[in-house]
Amino acid sequence: MRQERPRSDQGVYTISVAAGLVGLPAATLRQYEEKGLVEPARTQGRTRLYSDDDIALLRRIAELSG
Repeated sequence: MRQERPRSDQGVYTISVAAGLVGLPAATLRQYEEKGLVEPARTQGRTRLYSDDDIALLRRIAELSG
């Protein structure tokens, strides 16, 4: 059985995984969210889930900020 790849806008990464992929502290990702720069999906329990699109955006923000 072939597994489908999640859509690029589908939240799949927790904040700790997303922070590792982007190379930033999780607190920085929370700050970016507070400023309205990124809006990760949320589970019913309010856990943030970042998509591939969110990761690309976070990398771009970090590039422009650095």
